[in-house]
Amino acid sequence: MNDNTEQLVGLIEKFQTEDLSLDEAIELRRLSAEFANACGEAVEIKMDQFYRK
Repeated sequence: MNDNTEQLVGLIEKFQTEDLSLDEAIELRRLSAEFANACGEAVEIKMDQFYRK
């Protein structure tokens, strides 16, 4: 995940200052979705822990 995070941040930084190629835009979308899924899983785990207490 760390390599993907670095790649995601790099594409976000590039997107802020210049246009992305189609391939870069697709990769940004894929990595963003992957990151959102990982965050969602982490939230679900924390919520489960909270409600079990």
